[in-house]
Amino acid sequence: MLWLERPPLLRWLAGAVVVAVAAWSELSPPPTAEVPYLAVDVPAGTRIGREHLSYREVPAGVVPDVGLDGKVAATDLRAGDPLVPSLLAETAVPDGWLLIDAPVPDHAPPGTPAVGIVLRGDAAPLEIPALVVARGSEDAFGDSQGTIAVPADAFADAAAAVAEGRLVVGVGARSE
Repeated sequence: MLWLERPPLLRWLAGAVVVAVAAWSELSPPPTAEVPYLAVDVPAGTRIGREHLSYREVPAGVVPDVGLDGKVAATDLRAGDPLVPSLLAETAVPDGWLLIDAPVPDHAPPGTPAVGIVLRGDAAPLEIPALVVARGSEDAFGDSQGTIAVPADAFADAAAAVAEGRLVVGVGARSE
């Protein structure tokens, strides 16, 4: 007399709960986060501000969180790119200094104080204070290129030296 037994109500209830939880997890939207994207092109060394940004909703955890307080663009940035920590540097270009593309060592992170040495043939080399603004990247010939900031009064000498291949950028080693 199987039909006279009590129905398995607890098993049916447990099955219904499992089905409800599965349906909820499948049909609920994934968590999202607001992520800053660039609204305009930003040249290297520019301090990132609200006027450069637009925000988009993306799945949470896809793009790492980035703090924008006092950050500058480490390289030339294009509109539409998400802002991630590797694209930003801690250092702002000092007032009155100008940016120049130069051979920069790969191990020099943005913000590293540097010295630009202009080789002048038989004359003594000219030392120019510099600041690494953008990390070096290899070009097609295997040379490392990046962006440095130099004082405005030394810009002409540095630019001429870069054009003629006579500028050497030196950075110090950090002791930690």
